[in-house]
Amino acid sequence: MAAELILNDTLQITYAQGFPKDLELNKEYSFEKEKRRLYRLPPVRVFLAHNVDGVWDYRGEALITEMTINSTENKTTGNFKVVKIYSEEHRKVMNANMQPAV
Repeated sequence: MAAELILNDTLQITYAQGFPKDLELNKEYSFEKEKRRLYRLPPVRVFLAHNVDGVWDYRGEALITEMTINSTENKTTGNFKVVKIYSEEHRKVMNANMQPAV
């Protein structure tokens, strides 16, 4: 019997999963993702991407401040703190080069 555990360096979430309508620096937000996932923990940052209909819009960087893996419900919940918000120019470059393979 095997259990799947996904390792992530990017927190990519939709509005429904917790991406904030107004992204603010140094503010903490909550998230909820399907499946069991591990994220890099402080002091290491994760990339923060807004998932819009399957397209990742890289918006900045965050620290995962809390993470809970619920194996019974097969989901991961937690909190993240925004530590960097990308400029429009930076976002354009990231979005052009960092999309996941389809």
